Amino acid sequence: MKTIHLFEDHIYLISNYSVARNPMFSSLSMQDYFKMKMEKYLLPITEILAYSMIGNEFQILVKLKMRKTFCAHYNSYQNTTIPFAEIPETTYIFSQAMANLQISFVKHFNFVHKRSGTLVASRFGRKLIESENEMNGLVEKLNKGEERPHYSGIWINEIMKERRAMTSVWLYGENLSRETKCAEGYLNARKADLGASFKILPPYRLPSTNNFFFHQIFKIFRQNAAP
Repeated sequence: MKTIHLFEDHIYLISNYSVARNPMFSSLSMQDYFKMKMEKYLLPITEILAYSMIGNEFQILVKLKMRKTFCAHYNSYQNTTIPFAEIPETTYIFSQAMANLQISFVKHFNFVHKRSGTLVASRFGRKLIESENEMNGLVEKLNKGEERPHYSGIWINEIMKERRAMTSVWLYGENLSRETKCAEGYLNARKADLGASFKILPPYRLPSTNNFFFHQIFKIFRQNAAP
């Protein structure tokens, strides 16, 4: 079943790719810009375990932080003091962070390349990681900078002839302490104890009546109800 909703304290692979195989990461400067925005928008609510940016796609392996962190971040970002019980669900907050990341990158990409229009193919892909073996396999694959075949057809030009991946291989070197990694918001999946994330797996999706928008509509109904 396709992963729809995201749950705190669990691990997910987040990904997206460009339309028509346009080269999103045709230069180191584009990769650096994306990484900067990734850290700005995702590190407050996740720990990044691994990532890869190459050619026309990105993949990010993240462990979502606790619900209270999401709530505090939402209030801080929105400059509000909404009670935690009334704050949008984790999926909504994370989706907004991803929207900010992708929109800011696309605007920068279009400005640099003097183009306009859509760049990424969808909102973003998400996949629940269900075991330590699956997690470790993804860390190894992402750090190798392997590009996944999403669909048929290849959009070829001079820019696409040279593709180098930017990955999190640095995170798994021997010269960086665990304390430094944690302080930066990154987490070495092989050294951290993440077994609890796989003991009780969350559902892929929630019933439609359990989402944020239903609760907001019900809240408005209660506020407008006659005394």
